[in-house]
Amino acid sequence: MREKEKIAVIYAVGSILPGHSDPSPTGSSTMGDKTINKALKAARENDEIKAIVLRIDSGGGSALASDMMWRQMVKSKEKSKNKKPFIVSMSDVAASGGYYIATEAD
Repeated sequence: MREKEKIAVIYAVGSILPGHSDPSPTGSSTMGDKTINKALKAARENDEIKAIVLRIDSGGGSALASDMMWRQMVKSKEKSKNKKPFIVSMSDVAASGGYYIATEAD
């Protein structure tokens, strides 16, 4: 039996801030660049994952934190053995930094 291919879905929800995301019982209220970057890197380095989907629902926030996430997306598209398609899905809001981090998507 052939194993099904895997796709990583990463939820980027809330205001963009430096540091770690702040999860709450109803979902994340802030999107930390370190949390998102860790998820992007893990997906990029996992050979079983064939594509990455980033689901954005953010009005923006920190320009520096947005740029740090954008850089991780650039790395996912660089020519290497771990190159894989990068797709962005925009939810209710994808403004400012939320829109900026989406610009590198395929």
